[in-house]
Amino acid sequence: MGMEGKIPQLRHLEVGADVLHTERSYDLALITKFDSLEDLQTYQVHPVHVEVANYLAKVREAAVAVDFES
Repeated sequence: MGMEGKIPQLRHLEVGADVLHTERSYDLALITKFDSLEDLQTYQVHPVHVEVANYLAKVREAAVAVDFES
């Protein structure tokens, strides 16, 4: 949530913790929204996001991502 308000292209940020704790569950979900694919790509290399991503890479066991347009 520390990215909120620091990356202009980031229109929505939501973090949720898993409540079921099943074998197929992950601990956290991050939901972000952007106005365009270009804004998503800009977010990916923004220094604030890179800092968060680097931290998570050190403390996570695994990660999955789904990027889609609606």
